[in-house]
Amino acid sequence: MSVLESLENYLLTEIAVGLGKKTLGPDEDLLELGIIDSLGLMKLISFMEEDFGIRIPDEEVIPENFQSLNCMAKLVELQVQN
Repeated sequence: MSVLESLENYLLTEIAVGLGKKTLGPDEDLLELGIIDSLGLMKLISFMEEDFGIRIPDEEVIPENFQSLNCMAKLVELQVQN
C-alpha cells in the first residue's frame, strides 16, 4: 500500500467517520472541508509517526503540510529521507 493510500484509508476509517466520504482526492483541501480538526490532526500525526516510522518535528506541524493527501505524503517522504 502506498503512502497516499495508507493516509486516505486512515482518514476515512478513523478521522472522517460519519461524513459519508468513500474516497478522498489527492489534492482535496481536507482542512477547508473540515475533515481534519485539531484533535484529528494529533491522531493523524501519531498514526503517521507509528505507521511510517518517522518523527514529525513541531516546526513541520503547519496547515500547509496537512492540507491534502499529497501534502502529507510529501511530508512523510521528507521525514523518511532525514
